[in-house]
Amino acid sequence: MAASRTSRPSSDWKIVPFVGAIFASAFLIFLVQPLIGKRILPWFGGSPGVWMICLAFYQSALFAGYAYAHALVRMASPARQVLVHGALLGLAFWALPVLPDESWQPADGIDFPRFHILAMLLWNVALPFAILAASSPLLQAWFSRHQPERSPYPLYAVSNLGSFLALLAYPFWIEPQLPVSRTGDLWSIGFIAAGILIAFCGFLAWQKGTPPKNVKAPQGPQRPQTVVLWALLSGTAVAVLMGTTNKLTLDIASIPFLWVLPLSLYLATYILAFSSERFYRRVPFFLFVVILTGASQLWWIFDQLHHHVVLYCGLLFGCCMILHGELYRRRPAPESLTTFYLSISAGGAVAGLLVGLVAPQVFNDYYELPLGVGATGLLFLAVCRGDARSWIGRTKPRWRFTTAIAALFIVFVAAGILIQFRASKNRVYQERTFFGVLTIRELTPPPQRQLVHGNTMHGVQSTDPRYKNAPTSYYGERTPIGVLMRNRKAGKSTRIGIIGMGIGTLSSYGRPEDSFRFYEIDPAVVRIARNPRYFDVIANSRASIEVVEADGRLAIEAELESLAPPEFDVLILDAFSSDAVPLHLLTREALEIYRQALSPDGVMAFHVSNRYLQLTLPIARAAASAGMGSLFAQNPDLPHDMSAFSRWLFTSPSPDRLRSLARQLRREGLRPVPEGKPPMRVIGLGARQLNAVPLWTDDFTDLRNTVTLPAGLSRWIGFLQGSALPKTADDPDGSQAP
Repeated sequence: MAASRTSRPSSDWKIVPFVGAIFASAFLIFLVQPLIGKRILPWFGGSPGVWMICLAFYQSALFAGYAYAHALVRMASPARQVLVHGALLGLAFWALPVLPDESWQPADGIDFPRFHILAMLLWNVALPFAILAASSPLLQAWFSRHQPERSPYPLYAVSNLGSFLALLAYPFWIEPQLPVSRTGDLWSIGFIAAGILIAFCGFLAWQKGTPPKNVKAPQGPQRPQTVVLWALLSGTAVAVLMGTTNKLTLDIASIPFLWVLPLSLYLATYILAFSSERFYRRVPFFLFVVILTGASQLWWIFDQLHHHVVLYCGLLFGCCMILHGELYRRRPAPESLTTFYLSISAGGAVAGLLVGLVAPQVFNDYYELPLGVGATGLLFLAVCRGDARSWIGRTKPRWRFTTAIAALFIVFVAAGILIQFRASKNRVYQERTFFGVLTIRELTPPPQRQLVHGNTMHGVQSTDPRYKNAPTSYYGERTPIGVLMRNRKAGKSTRIGIIGMGIGTLSSYGRPEDSFRFYEIDPAVVRIARNPRYFDVIANSRASIEVVEADGRLAIEAELESLAPPEFDVLILDAFSSDAVPLHLLTREALEIYRQALSPDGVMAFHVSNRYLQLTLPIARAAASAGMGSLFAQNPDLPHDMSAFSRWLFTSPSPDRLRSLARQLRREGLRPVPEGKPPMRVIGLGARQLNAVPLWTDDFTDLRNTVTLPAGLSRWIGFLQGSALPKTADDPDGSQAP
């Protein structure tokens, strides 16, 4: 007895390298995902579709790594396994660094962004990612050889823990502290260290020699229906994950925090489900999903940021606990470990490709989440039917299973009808592109037609003949931008550049001597705005109109290098009212480009009316670094003047131009307004306010101080980051916006 106690520690230390190698591999795999996503997001207009393609690629690379590990374990001796994997690790070292360089940045528009992103990821990330992915099942197989008396499944929980901590670390600690390039360098160092540790574990397994006689021989092939069930459970969980991420990034913002939040919950369910069966109970989790499915249709209640986040993340957590809990209950013996992981990764890869590549071509809206939730319910009933101990098992009365199917059908059909009703209400046309979902709606009263991107208004045109060509919404005559456009000198031509087209409402201010140049990255927006069946604002404008289908920043940068560089009197950036904000348009380098394209006394106008992000101070900070002053203005909601509540930030290299504009805005604010509304507010921004926020660059952006969150959630995030979030408001003096 004493001998066994003393011999135990001598073998326990040999477990540590396996735990460390698996943890490091998983940490690096899930750290590189948001890192690469943030690196390439600005190159593709800040679209949520970038992260969807990344997720689809990572699932496919994971499958490739698992397939390689499965073949290696089945076909090669332990010694050859170590030699082959060691050689591929060395080849992956040669492929570093993983961050794509500037040569991958699309220069002349984006014709096929999905395939461009996939090619970029394949060239830069595929080999290191697949090697790390393969290391997890290989290390577990080597561990079973090295420690045959121990179960390798706890190592899977270690792997998921490493993944979870990486996702938690990136948005809360790494992203706010380190530039992207520096993080990429540290990742490469970590990869080399992990590779050395993996090779050492292979050496330990090699040294073990012939497996003990009591080790079971490899099992025969699993039944096809079992393998298919593993793939369906895993693939459905991935579909729910990607559907949830789509909704969050479209409804809120395409930022790393909202990439990693659902992915972290997804991994948390893996950790809980694969740690012990006691964490998963069928009935409570199924009822939880059914209740949230019904609650998701109460859109008049769940219309706040935290409501969206909690609701969608709750659905994700409940569905993934069901799917991963049932997956763990059907786990095979350790001898079939690689087959199990290969099936799981195959299901995830297929789901990733379906959601990332097929769904955008087939659907005109984001239906992946409701379809994933429905598939979860069907799979749940199917596995319960196959379990003799279940209330609806095969040995139980058939009416129970029939009743459960009918109840599920009623719940999800009713939810589907409500989804369709909401989507089709007042809808004239709808289209889904790489950049989101575009919907045209016809409303009355007052009679108007709207272009909506996701849940965000991108333009309103009155269908009343009396006001058909009048500027409306954020661009009405009583808004700050309306004041700027109405107070231009008569008879003097104005060269106006606009990044973000919408329906072209600002061209309503056009005069015969003016020229407007719109920059729009989404060709579908251009096509809709210029189609007289829907909108004719641009067609009715008296100014000269030019449309450039490209990312505004990249297009202006290219034009500055041409023989006829632009010189705008007014440059308007209207790409931020949408919830998928392209942050690359707001960095110091971007502001320096815009200044070069501006006349000496020109003015830039940033439309910063955003429901969830407070962008005023970061933009003003970047403008100050480019040698420009800033002026903030907002107006109340004035429906009688066809002017919606809006916020605008004006910057200019000319202090006199800003002072003149401030006088114009203040004069406008002194006019009587209907219904006792407060006048327009005009605020000059000083150094003290600007120094309170970090300077955004192409290599570093920090959204901690810009996201509008409930107080409790803000304090929690501040605790995770090690600092409290300052109280900020989008009206920069810190007072409450009307």
